[in-house]
Amino acid sequence: MPDDAALALLLWQLLGWVILPAWLLAGVGDYIAHARTDIAHTSGVVESTLHLAQTAEIGISLLALLFLEVNALVLAILVAGVVAHSLTAWLDLRWTTPRRRIPVGGQLVHGFLFVLPFAALAIVVVLQWPSWIDLVQPSVASPGSWRLRARDPPFHGAI
Repeated sequence: MPDDAALALLLWQLLGWVILPAWLLAGVGDYIAHARTDIAHTSGVVESTLHLAQTAEIGISLLALLFLEVNALVLAILVAGVVAHSLTAWLDLRWTTPRRRIPVGGQLVHGFLFVLPFAALAIVVVLQWPSWIDLVQPSVASPGSWRLRARDPPFHGAI
């Protein structure tokens, strides 16, 4: 059985080399599906705005993970980002479904875009378990669990 440091490295590598690239590739697939269904003339600006909102919701979470020390507050930001992204995806589908056909390939891509942020969040929770406990049991939270601090040392990018 691997030691804790080796397991943590494997989980960071899973995030950086599998989950994130899969999510980005699904985004490219979604873009192609939208182009094929003429989004500009069917569901238009509203759907595009919802996509920008989803990108911002996940983007803020990703930036927090990369540049801030992960504590209860940062985990709360990540959870809020993933939940907001999911709710916006639901709104997106409610808006879009009556206005344009969503082909099977687009539906499949949406499934990946929906589930991969939850998978990433689950891995981060495992990696940052003490901070998760501080989040779900604030009465036993460590000092400093609810302050934003830059990563020290910075995220070195060797994931």
